Amino acid sequence: MAYTLVTPYRWETYISEPNSKYARLAGRRFNGGTIDGAIAPSMTDVPRGQSLLVTGTTVVMTQTPSQDDLAAASYYFLGGHEYVISNEQAAVLIAAGYSDYVTPIV
Repeated sequence: MAYTLVTPYRWETYISEPNSKYARLAGRRFNGGTIDGAIAPSMTDVPRGQSLLVTGTTVVMTQTPSQDDLAAASYYFLGGHEYVISNEQAAVLIAAGYSDYVTPIV
């Protein structure tokens, strides 16, 4: 059986550097709130893909993997994409706690 993997993402305002003057609104209330208020995050924030790097049975989630990180991984799934993965890859991701992003293909 094959599986699909849709890599996770998180909402961010402008950029991911928390100390930047441009990220002052990220994750904070904004005229009703982007996290728990009435304004939808899609109106103020940008979804940023999270990559999954797999080494053996260890899975690391990162937003900005380096070339060295990618080269050191057994395999990886770049953020913001949908993949068809094997049973073995699905088993590793599910065991590592990423089952919310893995769906069997029927």
